[in-house]
Amino acid sequence: MSGEDICAVCQQPAQQKCSACKLVFYCSREHQKCHWKEHASHCRPFKLDRDDVLGRHYIATRKIEKGEAILRERTPLVAGPPVDTPPVCLGCYVVLRGNNAKACDKCGWPLCNDCQEHGGECQFTLRFRDSKVSITEFGCPHPTYRCINIIRALALRETDPKAYQRFLELQGHSPTDDDSLEGNRGEEHRALASFVKRFFKIDHIKPEEIIKIAGILQINGHEVPTTEPPHIAVYDAASYFEHSCHANSSKSFTEKDGLIIRAAVTINKGDHISMCYTDPLWGVTNRRHYLLQTKFFHCQCTRCSDPTEFGTMYNALKCSRSNCGGTVLPSTFIVEDNERFPNYSCNKCDETMTWQAVDVKLEQIGIELASMKKNDVNECIKFLNKYSKVLHENHFYMVDVKLAMSQMIGQEAGGLAAVGDEMLNEKISLCKKLDELFRILMPAENRLRGLVLFEVHAAIAEFGRRQGPEQLRGMLMLSQKALREAYELLRYEPDILPEGKIARIAQKNLLEMDTIIKTLCQNAATPM
Repeated sequence: MSGEDICAVCQQPAQQKCSACKLVFYCSREHQKCHWKEHASHCRPFKLDRDDVLGRHYIATRKIEKGEAILRERTPLVAGPPVDTPPVCLGCYVVLRGNNAKACDKCGWPLCNDCQEHGGECQFTLRFRDSKVSITEFGCPHPTYRCINIIRALALRETDPKAYQRFLELQGHSPTDDDSLEGNRGEEHRALASFVKRFFKIDHIKPEEIIKIAGILQINGHEVPTTEPPHIAVYDAASYFEHSCHANSSKSFTEKDGLIIRAAVTINKGDHISMCYTDPLWGVTNRRHYLLQTKFFHCQCTRCSDPTEFGTMYNALKCSRSNCGGTVLPSTFIVEDNERFPNYSCNKCDETMTWQAVDVKLEQIGIELASMKKNDVNECIKFLNKYSKVLHENHFYMVDVKLAMSQMIGQEAGGLAAVGDEMLNEKISLCKKLDELFRILMPAENRLRGLVLFEVHAAIAEFGRRQGPEQLRGMLMLSQKALREAYELLRYEPDILPEGKIARIAQKNLLEMDTIIKTLCQNAATPM
């Protein structure tokens, strides 16, 4: 028995341990029960570690099964509207248009007609301003709102000092630490600190503290989609998850701003636990640029480090040499600020393209993509046909169009029943290929993968209805399999989100489909 195998209550030798974290031992079930109140807040299947590159990060202390909850946080430390927001209600974040806005009787910050209370900025304004806030312009980003989340953080100094201290302990790049890394963002934070000190009479708070708060909000903010428009929240323990574009954990939100992190794949003991800070549908250069500009680090995750992105060729062009059939990629995308970008080279012949030439070509295609007519399947088909000889079929621009097209087919009047056989088969093919790609590239994107599987289940079921009874049963079983996986991926999404609503529909459809399949099986077994 090791020296650590002692009861957390009586310090006597123990063989039982907490089944959740497997880190704390007990000599009896009674001692485990009486210790739970103290242990509950620390009962997690991971530990906090630190190194010079990643800083603080989590490592699994035991095997974590796929779908298992890793962390739950009931409330954020700070939550509020995005930085560049038009005036919104500071109670529910609904956009205000003037006719649905009313000023708070106490502080003047505008609320909607349904809200009476709002955040810590109310008392903060009363205490540190000589007059009420007056917002009279609506419909476009309002500069005064840039200070809301900073004020809400500062309000914790008085209302919850312990929470404020935990907030200040989060990573927040300060412009004074490395101006070259942060660039214009440092100037923005300094200007924001000056504005806050002018707008509120807070001589007792140094500009450096406000700048630090702005950096913490910038780096640790999560976009919470449970309001329209989404708002931003900073959580305590969740802020220590390291980033990976190929994350192994996924997040979902509760209707009351809670956050739940679950294992997207099986995570083994000793593995780093990660989540994705950026849009995994973007190409590698866009992802790395975004992370550098907003989170202030050069991403070198396993996905970014592999130019083929696990063999998917997500950033690859096709070789321009006739009859070659090769793909063109650089040797690496991990290029630091002053390094020369490598040429793109064909994997079959000696054809090369400069980084600049590729950049110009992709920019032109991106402009064309952005200007495409929306919600038009024929426009999608034109784009795919035009660039199928230029871009790899899995290139992120092609995937963007294929994903949109897979969702559009069947959205017209009459639904899937009005879609022709050829287009129905195209929808099924698109969804299957997208699902295969997303499983490899972004296994933690539950909402995205769940929606794709929900789309394909409906298309497969419709295809089955157009076949004979024997084929129908087989198709419905395939449809049911896709639907069941879609439900598992979406089941934890709150009902106020579209994905949560789809999960409830999927749950209902599974029951109905099970009844239909059983009936078909019984009919097939009944002799004529």
